[in-house]
Amino acid sequence: MNLSPDQISALKKLISFKGYDEIDVQYEILDHVACRVEVLMEENPKLSLEEAFRKTHSEFGIFGFSDLEESYKKGIQKKFQSRYWAILRAFFTSYRVIYLFLLGWALNFISKNFTLFGEKLTAPGWGVIGLVITVIFFLIYYYRVGRQFKNYAVFKHAFSFMWGMHLILQLVFHGTKYLTGTQIPMEVSFEGIMAWITISAMAIGWISIFLLPKIIQEAAEETQKLKTIYES
Repeated sequence: MNLSPDQISALKKLISFKGYDEIDVQYEILDHVACRVEVLMEENPKLSLEEAFRKTHSEFGIFGFSDLEESYKKGIQKKFQSRYWAILRAFFTSYRVIYLFLLGWALNFISKNFTLFGEKLTAPGWGVIGLVITVIFFLIYYYRVGRQFKNYAVFKHAFSFMWGMHLILQLVFHGTKYLTGTQIPMEVSFEGIMAWITISAMAIGWISIFLLPKIIQEAAEETQKLKTIYES
């Protein structure tokens, strides 16, 4: 016998009642559960769908479907890490790397020709300001793109990259005081080391700004495919 659409829908609800809210996680579990439920109901036609589901759930042990969920999410994590490094390599081996040089030139030009409330800043100092403004616009972009995919684990994982940006921004904020003068400390000292650590963190932040929209776009496209399959 084949499970009807109504039975499949009922199974999905039972899975969500177990605490698995992400739609793609539900269907990953459903792929395994539906086959087993079908076998149990064929072996015992008197068995109800709910009883077959409970029996199937108990066969997975005390952790239930958690192993399936963890395996699926690990697969997502591995995929996104591979995707990040692939996009990073593509960035540095394409014409787009010139964007970094243009950014550096623009910041240097601004530092020599403009002031902030009457105070001159170094090029990295202007870079910090630009990075913060860009991140704000990026978060707005992420929110607008991600609203329709908020119930999908595959898209939620893209947000985990933003935690890396959060740490970078924290480091940049703490190091800003070493970049707000008219010159960058060049000597081997605590101030000089912190200045270059801050510059390095800011460079990573700008590179990530170039990469993350591509990662999120691909996550959105992949999630849209799942959404089309699962919610049609």
